[in-house]
Amino acid sequence: MDGNEYAVKFIQTLKMRDIPAKILKQVKICLLDLAGASLAGAKVKGAKILSDFSSREMRGLREATIIRANKKISCAAASLINGFIVNALDIDDGYRKVKGHPGAAVFPTILAVSEKIGATGKQFLEALTIGYEIGIRAGEILHSHYGFYHGSGSWGAIGSAAGAAKLLDLSEWETKNALGIAEAYAPLIPEIRAVEYPAMAPKDGIAWGAMVGTSAAFLAEKGFTGSPSLLGDSKRNKDVFSLGKEYKIMNLYFKRYPCCRWAHPAIDGVLKAMEKENLTYKEISRISIKTISEAVSLYSTPPTSLENAEYNIVYPVAVAAIYREFTPKYLEERYFDNKELLQLMKKISIIVDPKIQKRFPEQCMAKVEIITNQRKNYHSGLIPAKGDFDNPLSEEELEDKFIDITENILSQKQIHTLIGIVKNFEDYHIKDLIKFLK
Repeated sequence: MDGNEYAVKFIQTLKMRDIPAKILKQVKICLLDLAGASLAGAKVKGAKILSDFSSREMRGLREATIIRANKKISCAAASLINGFIVNALDIDDGYRKVKGHPGAAVFPTILAVSEKIGATGKQFLEALTIGYEIGIRAGEILHSHYGFYHGSGSWGAIGSAAGAAKLLDLSEWETKNALGIAEAYAPLIPEIRAVEYPAMAPKDGIAWGAMVGTSAAFLAEKGFTGSPSLLGDSKRNKDVFSLGKEYKIMNLYFKRYPCCRWAHPAIDGVLKAMEKENLTYKEISRISIKTISEAVSLYSTPPTSLENAEYNIVYPVAVAAIYREFTPKYLEERYFDNKELLQLMKKISIIVDPKIQKRFPEQCMAKVEIITNQRKNYHSGLIPAKGDFDNPLSEEELEDKFIDITENILSQKQIHTLIGIVKNFEDYHIKDLIKFLK
């Protein structure tokens, strides 16, 4: 049995009863986190543009909900728009080794196809588990095969197609073709170039990867064929054969801040040093950040758009130093010309540290030095990103995050009702989730 055949067998045979309790709990934590990211990101400018574009250029059956738009559109179009929405604030989960976002890449497809077929909570959770496990493994294989760092949409499309194939109950032949079609048409985003010049496109390619994954499953169902996916590559795919035995979803990271993960240790480092020494931002003469080259490549000039602000390292660090937090509200344009922020940004430098670089991508870390106006030096020490599997956010902290980012969108009653539904989603139906998202 080759890698593609093994992956197809996993997709077709996985049932709720096969998912260990701790894995199922993690899948539900992911679902809550993705729902929160989607609700918080639904009103960004790019989502409205994609929605208008899709309504005009991609007309089809009204079968899947656009998040927070109270509007239905085709599954492929909904996957595109919701793919942009769930990653809009860059506050969704990630997987360190593939340097990307598996949840955002598979969730829009599974949400859309589940709504189309009227899936149960059990079916949804099965498909979401499959999407994560196939997507992460596809990411590891594709990064190795192509030899350059490309965005989540490239491999997320394969995970999306896998989840959709499960929901549509595709045959072995159809499922294999869905995986191949998704890989063939997935966007290969040059990610470092993208973070140097952040914009609505490519945004990690997630939106387009989700649309491709959705489309691949429906095309395969109709008999469209695709070349075998790289899940069958015997040189790189040993982890494919751990499907159902090892669940990589347990090694995700979750985010506290709505910005690129590479900036998170620096934010925590500044907050730690300032709190420990009881410093105010007015006392700061200079901030020096030692970190990874990928973080140094982030946008570092004053932002003019949401994307400039979240694919930035200097801006969120300056915000954290002044306001002692970095939440989604600081991605609003009203903060971008704040004089105190702009002045503090000029005092921040970012330097590559070879020792920290060697630990990446398995660990994302930074060291922060603050020099005061009185020429006193304060150090954070080596700071790992909070939320990684080896430095985790607790379940309570993740629930608090959900509450914080949705409190101006849902009522307190709705928030706590939705948390309860997600915790027991196998006993519910897709419509019970959609009513909070529409």
